[in-house]
Amino acid sequence: MAIIPLLAILLLTLLSFVLPWRRSIISSIRNTNLSLIEWPVLGVLPGLLWNVWTDNIHGAADRTLKDYGGTFLFKGPWFANMDFIGTSDPLNAHHIFSKSYAKYRKGEDFKAIFEFLGEGIFNADGEAWKFQRQLLHSILNNEELQNHMTTTLKLKMECTLFPVLDARVGAEVDMQEVAKMFMFDNFCLWVLGFGYLCVDRHLDTFSCGKAYDDIEEAVVYRHIVPKGVWKIQRIFGIGSEKKFSTSIKVLDKFLYDVVKTKKQELHKEDKRLQHELLTQWMVADEREESSDKFLRSTDKFLRDIALTLISAGRDTLSSTLSLLLWLVATHPDVEEKIFGEIERVMIVMTRSARGTSRFLICKDDLHELVYLHAAIYETLRLYPPLPFEHRCATEADVLPSGHKVHKGMRMLFSMYSMGRMEETWGKDCMDFKPERWISDEGNIIHVPSQKFMTFLTGPRTCLGKAMSFMLLKFMVSSILWNYKFEMVEGHVVKPTPSMVLSMKDGLKMRVSKRKV
Repeated sequence: MAIIPLLAILLLTLLSFVLPWRRSIISSIRNTNLSLIEWPVLGVLPGLLWNVWTDNIHGAADRTLKDYGGTFLFKGPWFANMDFIGTSDPLNAHHIFSKSYAKYRKGEDFKAIFEFLGEGIFNADGEAWKFQRQLLHSILNNEELQNHMTTTLKLKMECTLFPVLDARVGAEVDMQEVAKMFMFDNFCLWVLGFGYLCVDRHLDTFSCGKAYDDIEEAVVYRHIVPKGVWKIQRIFGIGSEKKFSTSIKVLDKFLYDVVKTKKQELHKEDKRLQHELLTQWMVADEREESSDKFLRSTDKFLRDIALTLISAGRDTLSSTLSLLLWLVATHPDVEEKIFGEIERVMIVMTRSARGTSRFLICKDDLHELVYLHAAIYETLRLYPPLPFEHRCATEADVLPSGHKVHKGMRMLFSMYSMGRMEETWGKDCMDFKPERWISDEGNIIHVPSQKFMTFLTGPRTCLGKAMSFMLLKFMVSSILWNYKFEMVEGHVVKPTPSMVLSMKDGLKMRVSKRKV
């Protein structure tokens, strides 16, 4: 009987190898909503793979969780130890991420799947995680750093983003690709001190951005197929693992070169270096005294930190930015309200002479953009940039939903499904409606984090929430004040199976200048 698991693994490996041809395979099949039913021996794996191939995994998971009251036991192949509980239940979320936090960790499977992040804060548990979080918290709360980020963002928009859009006025442009390149360049600048578009450097960060995209796709398949399958792929260099290995080499070469340069420059008197996140981390780390200090100062650990910091913002912000532009373009009433709010702020800025540019809103005036703030919240509710979160039980437990959890069992929490629950958001939960976030007094309504998990909840709540809103409001207000976007006729937007939510075929839009 031992031959059966081996044959099944080989079969799944073969199926994953044909992924590059999946479009031609499914092109003649109209029904792409295969239910996640449980099959003999293979469990729900065939349905999971099918919905990944047809770019429908988030929708399929959402429908399944709704059909089963918000929590479902996904049975994997009996030979692979892949059973996991999927949930979008707020009570389960509070239990897993807050009340019984100590019982649920990232786990070894998570670290294997996300091995490219190394020992950074996303993969860390226990004392290693506490140390990194405390250090990062002190760095991100620095007002000088926030001012530096908005100043450099303004410069990048005026010198790179606006010229790119000006050159494409009247033409078709993929705004998702523009957003990805723009944000990757900014995070390279904020974390490392330079980017692809900096005139004094000649490092191909564009290749790094493409490599990161390939890694993200491979990570999704690692979540779904048995570990033995993707490990066999890695050994033989086939399928998504071939791209994964190639992409890791591209990123490593780039990042290790950066770490070497930063160590050489660390003690030079260069004020510009004081604002780089990696340099600030190295300086703060030198002040800490601990038995594992040498480990934290290694090139490998600094490489992990650099990649983690870039990963934390590059795709999440570009995803939210492009999705918000799409939603605004397809909801003229929302666009009108956002533009009217921006116009009122710009008029006040002009009268008080606080603005140094007619193109960009001042950082101090961003708090006036309440409706835009609500529109960002609404985008994050329907399309969270990180659509799912992974945990592993360290001991047996019972969830508030009544589901039994075995030691070592994986938990997959769907933020995508949580934002579409009628019980929380009402019968209009599928509608894009920023007004749901604004009170009668004109303030943003607070929703408990266990019901709105985009920034997680409990001890591991995202440290960058306030900074993310600041940067998004700055970018969106400045872009919409200067440009208007319309969808290219016939272009269909659908999510791609990736660890960061994005659009499968990009965001094809036509850009025109506003007359302001």
